[in-house]
Amino acid sequence: MSENAKKLIELCDELMSSKILFADKKIDKILECIAVSPDIYDLLSECMSQFNKEKEFDRAFVKSSSGKKSFIMPKEEFKVLAFVFCLLADIGSGKLKFDELVANYFADGNKISPQNFMETVIVPFKTLIGEAFGIENPEEHIQTVSEVNMNVEELTPEQRLKILPFPIERSSNYLKDPSGACQTFLFAKDTAVEMIERLNEERQSEQTEDVMLMLHCAIIACLEQDLDLLSGIVLGLKYACRGIKSLKYLVKELDGIVKTQLRHEESKQQ
Repeated sequence: MSENAKKLIELCDELMSSKILFADKKIDKILECIAVSPDIYDLLSECMSQFNKEKEFDRAFVKSSSGKKSFIMPKEEFKVLAFVFCLLADIGSGKLKFDELVANYFADGNKISPQNFMETVIVPFKTLIGEAFGIENPEEHIQTVSEVNMNVEELTPEQRLKILPFPIERSSNYLKDPSGACQTFLFAKDTAVEMIERLNEERQSEQTEDVMLMLHCAIIACLEQDLDLLSGIVLGLKYACRGIKSLKYLVKELDGIVKTQLRHEESKQQ
């Protein structure tokens, strides 16, 4: 049994049970594991030698005449390994954004759920890695979204942050009226994440702890696409962030994103 393959499978499990907010970091760890594992790297290189990335991506990411997007995984095993590796590499490099990929091609009805991505993409990859290196029952440690499925509206912000994987509820009218709200929430979320990263570099205090909690709540509002909640949190952040210079312009940017969408919503009602 390959210890490298075992480690890779464990990292796949971590990705499948992680919050969507931290998926990029989990994917980076998977790519790093592959890069430093000669046996896995050789296997994937062999698969890649027979793989036409552009052609297979065109076949996998489908768009109907009505504009609906869907995903079709290649059938051949070597293509699955090569495809998933290329897909993760594109996410790791920033060429693709994980949340946008999930929203566009793996939505579950009115929900944007990472479950479909994990079950359609990561499970086959991890299973084939296990089979290739003689690891039995690679599925036994998987925790599916259904095992932690609950009504997020009944939870406190702190409880919501502990849900793995993160459920995402659409509470806006985006599906009925493509007003650009979805893109607004993606931009706002990215800005909030950047603010958290900046805040982690600050000297910790009661103020930074309060701002950190507010930023996590802002991300929850973005994931739930609740514009009213996000607007209220941003209003509070404008005051809570006073004196934290590293967040000065990011707060203005976040405020501008929200105000632009609010003006758009108001114009529709007139």
